[in-house]
Amino acid sequence: MFINERTKPHELIYYEALSARTSLMKKEAAKFENVKKGYEGEMLYDRILDSIGHGNVLIYRDLFLSIDGSVTQYDTLIISDIGIISNEIKNFSGSVTVRDGSWYRGNFSIPNDAFSQLNRAVGKLMELRNTSRSDFKVSGKLIFPNDNFTFHSDDQSNWNKIILRSGLRDYFRQFNQSAIAAGNKAQYISRLISSSIVENPYFKPEVDKTRLKFGLYCGRCGRFNLSKKRFHLTCNKCGSTECNETHLLRAMNDYKFLFYNQPMTRNSLLEFIDYEIPQYTVSRFVNKYCFQHKSGNTSHYTFKYYDFNDAINKSDVYKRYRDSRS
Repeated sequence: MFINERTKPHELIYYEALSARTSLMKKEAAKFENVKKGYEGEMLYDRILDSIGHGNVLIYRDLFLSIDGSVTQYDTLIISDIGIISNEIKNFSGSVTVRDGSWYRGNFSIPNDAFSQLNRAVGKLMELRNTSRSDFKVSGKLIFPNDNFTFHSDDQSNWNKIILRSGLRDYFRQFNQSAIAAGNKAQYISRLISSSIVENPYFKPEVDKTRLKFGLYCGRCGRFNLSKKRFHLTCNKCGSTECNETHLLRAMNDYKFLFYNQPMTRNSLLEFIDYEIPQYTVSRFVNKYCFQHKSGNTSHYTFKYYDFNDAINKSDVYKRYRDSRS
């Protein structure tokens, strides 16, 4: 069973917010596309696994583990009484060839060796096992969920390290066997993993505020061309109408990921939305959706939710003034 949700990567939300408020540079656009494609591959992996079933095993997704002084990111960890399997998901497309240990797409080399990444991930889990003086098996697979991917290798042993889309369902079915069921040992391994989880330490964005367009934009077409009503803003381009609350949640999401770990004050948020919603309304919703941190006579706020979608899905507050999409 899934132990945790797979959330959008910090980088993906950052680039979504950045692209909504400025034109991306070439390097940024390439990075955005790469992160988005990776997340789509992870979601495809989850959907296929969900369709097969996973009640016999414990599954962690998208987490960072601090092991022996360093932090390693894991796409998926599958835990049973036998041990841990790390699944590193690569949403590659096209044809890839491995020759003499190097990866190539056509005649161009791929700089990051996926096998080395997998070996490091598995090695850190072995360190965790050994440090805890435990006895369980640790292994890993590279998962390629994209139908439009072919793999060639001059080393036949590499085939034992990968799972292609054509074999993915059969690979998942093995976890439904009773011999692999999660019992007391799996629960122990799960506690070991949970105690090592840390926040992503590598996400440290730096954005030039002068590049950004401040204000509110349409959630449907992205235009900064809205007409104000008492409780709504309507897009003059596509006709979509969203309430003030929805717009402020999106703005707080953008602020969180564009200025990560920087304090958000009521005034800085008002400036960010270009004062398009009255101060008293902003104050009300900031108090509702954020944690307040006081320091003397000043206060700053942190968004209570992971991102915009998390806030929309978890908020139990009745919206009197509903959004509508034309």
